[in-house]
Amino acid sequence: MQGVLYAVRGEEADARRVLDDARVADPGHYRALTNLGNLDMEAGRFAEAEAIYREVLRIDPEYDGGHHNLGVALRRQGRVAEGVKSIRQGQRLAMKRSKDDTDAEMKERFATNPVMKNMRWVVLGVLALIIFLALRGGG
Repeated sequence: MQGVLYAVRGEEADARRVLDDARVADPGHYRALTNLGNLDMEAGRFAEAEAIYREVLRIDPEYDGGHHNLGVALRRQGRVAEGVKSIRQGQRLAMKRSKDDTDAEMKERFATNPVMKNMRWVVLGVLALIIFLALRGGG
């Protein structure tokens, strides 16, 4: 967060130092690495940003933001088709993550809400009653 704050204030050297320190402390910190790539993008160093975003995706191939940023870096270098492909991959991953988050939230709501938790028993009871009445009426 401190690195992002420095970047927002236009203090690139301080931002880069803090983000580099975060990478040393945690080599798998793909978000710090992403922000380093963002610094290169802002400075117009698109090939350098591309290399960093590719490293981000090596660490976390499912990171939608990495695919999107790579696509932007590629487009800024005139590699439009390649860039669009990467941006679309980022969009697909973002949609998948959103769906997964929604599914997890719904499961949590069902698990914590006593009415919803017992709803399946009500539904099963109604189905059993319908089957019972159908069999009794047909006999």
